[in-house]
Amino acid sequence: MIKLLNGFEVKYTEDFDKFFQNLLEAIIYESKQASIIKKSVPDEKKSEKDLLLQEIMDNCIYVTHQLFTLYSTNEKFTKFIMTGFIFNSIILSLSNFTDILNQKDLKDDEGDTLH
Repeated sequence: MIKLLNGFEVKYTEDFDKFFQNLLEAIIYESKQASIIKKSVPDEKKSEKDLLLQEIMDNCIYVTHQLFTLYSTNEKFTKFIMTGFIFNSIILSLSNFTDILNQKDLKDDEGDTLH
């Protein structure tokens, strides 16, 4: 199980896609709630959008820290989760990379390597 900064827990399931979806939803929802609370403080100068982004980043750092801690006790599980995170992030981002996906195969002698 993964905890967020406010203590909300996301239970791991065997279905990684479901776990990943639950984690994303929890981070976004709980971060939004925290940003609303922080924005209600009279001296707060940041916009709610900036507070939301800060909360999302803080939760991501917190989750990552837990994964590194988990790595010391269950390396295989942690590698599986990290691979799933990367894979799902790429799948979610594919629509932003249509120019790369639509390129014809590049020949080795045509210049720089495409990364």
